Amino acid sequence: MMRKKEFLDILYNQLSGQMPEGSVAAHVQYYRNYIEDEQQKGRTETDILNDLGDPRLIARTLLDTEVGAGNPQNGSTYSATYNEADSDYNKYDSSDSARGHVKKHSFKLDLSTWYGKVAVILIAAVVLLLLVTILGILIPVVIVAGVIMYIVSQFRKQ
Repeated sequence: MMRKKEFLDILYNQLSGQMPEGSVAAHVQYYRNYIEDEQQKGRTETDILNDLGDPRLIARTLLDTEVGAGNPQNGSTYSATYNEADSDYNKYDSSDSARGHVKKHSFKLDLSTWYGKVAVILIAAVVLLLLVTILGILIPVVIVAGVIMYIVSQFRKQ
């Protein structure tokens, strides 16, 4: 029969080295919180862990989800420090948010999806529209300025 600490240790070991440590710590903390919340509702640890299933399968699903999404979690979602007496998860929490650093968020557009392709087309259309609008304003101004400069230069020659 698996205990909570063993479940969390297995989950940590399966995720460690496969994703950023901040994400590993966040996932471990999520499941720790889930188990504790369910226990406070009166459920037994055994029932909760049986419902959750194999932590190796959970880890594989988390890894597949993060790789498939193309954007690993930044670890700041569950940035609480692990300080439970029966565990040493403080060593697991190496996320930048736990050290007080600001995370930089990045956006990656997945061109393999339909909405990624539509976004690129819309962006290109907006850029083209802006370019045409700007040129539509600048060309007449440049032509008028050129004509005025030509006329002024003709008067100076006389």
